[in-house]
Amino acid sequence: MTRSLVTGADGFVGQHLIAELLRRGDSVVGAVLEIPPRLTTLPESEAARVRWVKVDIRQAETVRELVRAHPVERVFHLAALSSVKESLSDPVSPLLVNAVGTLNLLDELERLRSETGCDPRVLISGSAEVYGSAAMRCRPLTEDCPLEPLSPYAVSKVAQEMLGLQSHRTAGLSVVVTRSFNHTGPGQRPTFVAAQLASRVQEIRTSGGRGVVKVGNPLVRRDFTDVRDAVRAYLALSQRGEAGQVYNVCSGRCFAVGELLEILVKLAGVQVEVEQDPERARPADVPEMVGSYARLSEATGWSPTIDIRQSLADLLAWQEQG
Repeated sequence: MTRSLVTGADGFVGQHLIAELLRRGDSVVGAVLEIPPRLTTLPESEAARVRWVKVDIRQAETVRELVRAHPVERVFHLAALSSVKESLSDPVSPLLVNAVGTLNLLDELERLRSETGCDPRVLISGSAEVYGSAAMRCRPLTEDCPLEPLSPYAVSKVAQEMLGLQSHRTAGLSVVVTRSFNHTGPGQRPTFVAAQLASRVQEIRTSGGRGVVKVGNPLVRRDFTDVRDAVRAYLALSQRGEAGQVYNVCSGRCFAVGELLEILVKLAGVQVEVEQDPERARPADVPEMVGSYARLSEATGWSPTIDIRQSLADLLAWQEQG
């Protein structure tokens, strides 16, 4: 039985990852900020099989206690603050969680390795936001494209990525880093664009079938992957990814915000009026961001399997149940 640690275990991706780890027979430790964890998609019967541990990754002492008390073969580091918009008004918090928190985890894993020989494979869930303005020139984005972040959040993820790679180079930790593009699916909270649109469409469906949907820039195009495909990619990389390497996790398919809304409207059978709201748009953004998963596929054989329409249908169905 493989022992796995998941940080940010009650997050959107974390819950889907834990469900798959349990299905595969892993023993799972879930690190969360609060006990009981805030669960949305992980059934109680499965949550009962997880050893939940309260950890604030900004605090080195709590991270030390976690790592020492729960030695594992695999670490999936998902804990993060992930809102680009919120980082613009509060640039310090993502740096503390995403960069300093990662440093705390890596430092303790380095100590454990030097003292005991324990050497788990560490997957750090990074972000394609690190490419920033490079997306204007690189289509599709590959891992060799420059990093040109456009937000404090993206800067924090650059720092996180570099800390992980540095830890591999200087201390020998078996670290793999992803640059994950947008992902969606059941369980996503409406702080992200697809879930936000789905939430509003669901409101309209339950209140007469007609209404207004406000969007920032409906022409912005992004690469979307289903969360369940992303989880498969993380698991494949934890087994077959090359230590010290970075991998895009993406679909290679690009959709405009307006296209997502059109799909959701058809799925829900509603009629909407679209209004642009400048407050919802980012002050600095690129019109299109699409990635290549060739390196990931070559290393693991992974490719996306779930179409965006299915992802949105499942997201809408999940919101209807809630």
